[in-house]
Amino acid sequence: MGLQATFHVQRESGFTIDVSLDIRDTGITALYGPSGSGKTTILRLLAGLDAGSPADTIDINMDGETWSRGKYRHPIHARGAGFVFQRQQLLPHLNVAGNLMYAIRRRKTDNDLTLEQVIEWMDLRALLPKPVAELSGGESQRVAIARVLLNGPRCILMDEPLGSVDVAARSRILPYLARLHRVLGVPMVYVSHSIEEITYLADYVYLLDAGRVTAEGSVFELSTLIEPDIAHSESAASVIDCEVGATSDDYGLSTLTFAGGEISVATGALTPGRRVRVRIPARDVSIATTQPTNTSILNILQATVAEIENTQTPSQLVRLAIGPQYLLARITRKSRDRLGLTVGQDVYVQIKSVALLTEFLDQDRNDPPGTSATTPDV
Repeated sequence: MGLQATFHVQRESGFTIDVSLDIRDTGITALYGPSGSGKTTILRLLAGLDAGSPADTIDINMDGETWSRGKYRHPIHARGAGFVFQRQQLLPHLNVAGNLMYAIRRRKTDNDLTLEQVIEWMDLRALLPKPVAELSGGESQRVAIARVLLNGPRCILMDEPLGSVDVAARSRILPYLARLHRVLGVPMVYVSHSIEEITYLADYVYLLDAGRVTAEGSVFELSTLIEPDIAHSESAASVIDCEVGATSDDYGLSTLTFAGGEISVATGALTPGRRVRVRIPARDVSIATTQPTNTSILNILQATVAEIENTQTPSQLVRLAIGPQYLLARITRKSRDRLGLTVGQDVYVQIKSVALLTEFLDQDRNDPPGTSATTPDV
C-alpha cells in the first residue's frame, strides 16, 4: 500500500506547503527542488518531527495505519520511520560496532535483516573497531545508514544524506543506496537538490517549488521533458532503462539495448540480460542532418525532432524521439538555426558519453553492492 500523505501547512512567515504524495512501497521516490521549496519540511512532517499547527491539514497513512488526521498525531517512536540526516547522528562514545549493536537493541519492528547482511551491504567490516571520531564523512554516513536499517524501519526518509560529503565519497556511497532500494520492501523518500543523485537513484520524482508540486512522474519521463526546471540544469540528462546484450571481447565494449535502439559502452564484464540504467548528459548529445561518417563516435542513432525550446538564450534544448524513447540535446541557438531544425524532422544524434549505473535488479539479497562507471565517448 505504501505511504500516502496530504499536507496543507501554513507558516507564520507566509510560506505554505500544499502537497499530496503517494509513495510506493518499492523503489525510491525523490523530492527534488531548489532550496526553500519545502523538501525537508515534508520529510519532517512525514516522520512526525514537525507536527504543524492545529489549523494545518496533515493526513498521513502508512500501509493502512493512520499516522496523522485532524488533530491526531501518531507518536514519533511508534511510526517506525528511519530518518537519515545530512550530518551523521552517531553516538561518539561508541565505536562502529557499538553503534550498530545499539541500533539492534532499539529495533522498532520485526524484520529479517541481520547484522551480517547490513555489514556486507554497506561494506563496514573493516570499520567495526574504529572510533566514530576516526571516520571520514563518507564512512560516517554509511554507518548512519546501516544504523537506520538495523532499527527495522517501516519506511526510510533521507534528507540530503550526501550533502556534507565530498564528491569522491558521494560516488562511493551512491551504489550502496541504489542497492538498498532493490532489496528492501519499504517506502523510501530521498530529498536532494542534486540532479545527478536524483537521476542515479530515483524511480519516481516529485518536482517541488515554493511548497507546490510542479511536476511528477518516473525519472525516465521527467528527465526527457523540456518544460520542468529539471531540464534546465547544466547537469540535465536523459535516463534510459536498458538491457545488457552482447559483449565484444576484442574491444571491451558492451551493447545495451533499449526500446528504439542500442548503444555501446566501454565497461567491465556485464551479464547479458541484466537490466541497467544509463544517464546521457544533454550537453553530450549532438545533432546532424546527414549521417556522420569518419567519426570516432560510435553511438550514432536515427531520431526525429519532437520538440524545440523556443527561447532567445544562447543554448537551446531539443527533444528527440528514438522510437518510443526520448533524448535531450543541448545545442546552441546558432546551431539550431544553421541546421534549420523543425519538429518532425528526421536527424542523426551523436552520443559523446554515457554514464552507466548498475542497478542490481536481479541479484540475491546477500550479494554485495557494486559500482557505477562513467564511460567516455565510444
